Amino acid sequence: MVTFLQSRFYKLFACLIFLTAILVGNNSFGQVKFSVSCPNKTIGKNDLLQIQFKVENASNVESIVPPNFKNFNVVSGPNQESSTSNINGKLSQYVAIGFALQPKSPGTFTIGPATAQADGKEYKSDPVTVEVTKASTLHPNNNNNSASSLSPFPSLPNFNFDLPTAPVTHQFDDYILKPGDNVAEKTQKNLFIKLDVSKTSCYVGEPIVASFKLYTRLHSETTVTDAPSFNGFSVNDLPVNDNASQEKYNGRMYNVYTLRKVELYPLQPGDVTLDPVVADNKVTFIKSAYANSQNSDDFFGMLENFGDAGIPADGLVVKNITLKTPAVTVSVKALPLEGKPVNFRGAVGDFNITSSLAKDKITTDDAGNLRVTINGSGNIQLINAPTIHWPAGIDGYDAQIKDSVNKNVVPMKGSKIFTFPFTASKAGDYKIDSLSFSFFDPETDSYKTVHTSSLEIHVTKGTGVPKNSYIKNSSNNSVENSSIINQKTELIAGIVLILGIILLIILMIIRKNKSENLLETKVKLDDLENENNEAEKEFIIPENPLLEAHEKLVAEDSKGFFHSLDTSLKKYLAAKFKVPANELTKRRLNEELDKCNVSLGTSLMLTSLLDEVEINLYAPPANVNHLNNIFEKASEIVSLLDKQVCSY
Repeated sequence: MVTFLQSRFYKLFACLIFLTAILVGNNSFGQVKFSVSCPNKTIGKNDLLQIQFKVENASNVESIVPPNFKNFNVVSGPNQESSTSNINGKLSQYVAIGFALQPKSPGTFTIGPATAQADGKEYKSDPVTVEVTKASTLHPNNNNNSASSLSPFPSLPNFNFDLPTAPVTHQFDDYILKPGDNVAEKTQKNLFIKLDVSKTSCYVGEPIVASFKLYTRLHSETTVTDAPSFNGFSVNDLPVNDNASQEKYNGRMYNVYTLRKVELYPLQPGDVTLDPVVADNKVTFIKSAYANSQNSDDFFGMLENFGDAGIPADGLVVKNITLKTPAVTVSVKALPLEGKPVNFRGAVGDFNITSSLAKDKITTDDAGNLRVTINGSGNIQLINAPTIHWPAGIDGYDAQIKDSVNKNVVPMKGSKIFTFPFTASKAGDYKIDSLSFSFFDPETDSYKTVHTSSLEIHVTKGTGVPKNSYIKNSSNNSVENSSIINQKTELIAGIVLILGIILLIILMIIRKNKSENLLETKVKLDDLENENNEAEKEFIIPENPLLEAHEKLVAEDSKGFFHSLDTSLKKYLAAKFKVPANELTKRRLNEELDKCNVSLGTSLMLTSLLDEVEINLYAPPANVNHLNNIFEKASEIVSLLDKQVCSY
């Protein structure tokens, strides 16, 4: 037992020193930098302006406060973004917020500096001067001016659908209200929204594309009032073109605007009905008496700008209508059990795996790095670190993760890099066996497994003075030290035994102290029992584990909500799986989920939720709708886990 505790202590101590060395000993973090990025400083009045504020190399970002966008409407944002990476021992990270802005009018405007609180200091970004012209300065097919490209979870903008530059031919009558025309029928015939999906049947983890489109032959102002939450899916927003396209529907040509386009990765099997998009529309018609008085040459010009066309109020008819996409159900198939590899962890797509060592020769004073790269196409964002079976004598640690993913293609393409630090306790030659990675290929309806090559490490005896991030606190005479410690332990045990005997004799002689000694013994036993009870309390699942988070939600306290949700979820999981909270790493959590036979879909939902909560801990305050969606996901996952009976 003593040897075991020694080992655990040494490992924990080494980890602590390693982390300290990363943060302060190796100058891993550079100087804190707070910057602003604005790719296009000259835009048209109908273009979107992208602007991002980024904090780099800070260990703790407390807040980022944007400036006042008084000359712009905020179309999307704040959209949060963060990243942490460790390359060759150099740690870097950033936290950023981005916005898509719509100018209110032409002119030259200065956007003031944003403010950031990081590492106990205040930082300010540079001001940005933007020129807004009457004509568009951006290419019509440039998706970089799309609000959805800034974030996987954008706010949905308002759309003002004036007459397109390429109007549908012969649609004059659609704008004109004749005597006897039914306004409601005329509107419904010429304006509607629908949901298109790339497929209505797929496997868990197989992407589908959902496009919410507005079809119109009218002059309308459209505002999205209710956006779908996509519960049960991992969501990636795709860029959309703000310009109208033309499509034929039921034999009639329409101008088509894409309100939102998303890539959805189902997390669990079953029939799922996609939430609708709800949009309010203000439609304007011209009474035929006024329309007939206009020259046909000026008709389109008049339609392009109703407000400045000099049309009297009694010459216009305005209709307000609420549109809703019809229900679409997607059948999500469970992945087949037949042929399922033992190491399969939910990857769906087409992938490959490679591994390499930063150095294949190290000393017992050094820390090595094993780099494992998984690349390909599919649900790459949901891929977790592979399990490494380290040889005896090698101590491995949790992976540092870096990814590079193109989210604008379907399915996503890119790579995920896992860097595993490790140390060696004694000199010798070691072999890291070939790693395997399994995935399901929906194109062939089959599981596939890819492998890396085995790797060899040559370890030589060090000086006993650590040179790298990890520090071993035992010398090269660790075996001798262990023997000495055992000898000392035996000596102490002997002394304690002798003292015990002497004490017993004294107690027998001095009977008058018997009652006091018995009372003291009882108190000690009570204290021990109380300690055991406190330990057991740690693993008692509260009746409502998300109660505090719900209170913060009701109070619209975004920061408090995410901190409370983070703490509550970790306490709940620790109690559920009877693992101390400080030992519940991502790797340990995955192991416990497997032991408890928790379904793959629930495991992926939980992992995705924990990552999302962690990101929002350091992000600016979120809106209430976002908080509600997060809370609903957390409640659903806790409910699923509550039904799971684990045998321990």
